[in-house]
Amino acid sequence: MKSKFIEAMDLLQAEAKKSDLSLGQVMQILGDESHPILLMFFALPYMIPISIPGLSTPSGIVIGVLAINFYFGRPPWMPQKIANKRLSAATVTHISESAEKFWKKLAHWVRERWVFFYDLPVFKFINVCLLLLNAVLLSLPLPIPLSNTMPGIAIVLCSLGHLEKDGLFIFCSYLWTLLVIGFFLSIPMGARYFF
Repeated sequence: MKSKFIEAMDLLQAEAKKSDLSLGQVMQILGDESHPILLMFFALPYMIPISIPGLSTPSGIVIGVLAINFYFGRPPWMPQKIANKRLSAATVTHISESAEKFWKKLAHWVRERWVFFYDLPVFKFINVCLLLLNAVLLSLPLPIPLSNTMPGIAIVLCSLGHLEKDGLFIFCSYLWTLLVIGFFLSIPMGARYFF
């Protein structure tokens, strides 16, 4: 039986064969109960070799809005201006195919465990704060290597944990976020050193 994630990516690929897709259409295709899948879809491009100029800021905004809606149990939503931004069919196909390969490599590691990281209200609040922090950092238009990849990894880890109720992956996203914070704090220190 296919996982929900693979089914969602296959559906995107089928729609991409017909035409280019807007970000709003991607959200509609993936459905109302697909917050973790959407979070992964918008974060994964920063972990794979694909260049989409000008997308990090809209992606960060969308991830932040999705995280808030997920926390409050609301359907996915994004601002209309961002929803109208279009992705080429080739880009959607590339992201979804790469996401499938990524998922297949990790699928046998992901399972339901440590569900208190998913279920308990205090951790739900921590999780949404983690997603929001990394979404803000992802949205910063910094011309610095790894400045998108670092927060992208944290978002993917947290999303994986929510998709399969795997608290271990959520906990790993906490640890990775500490590295992300250290990375971004080091940027102004490095700038002072060189300039």
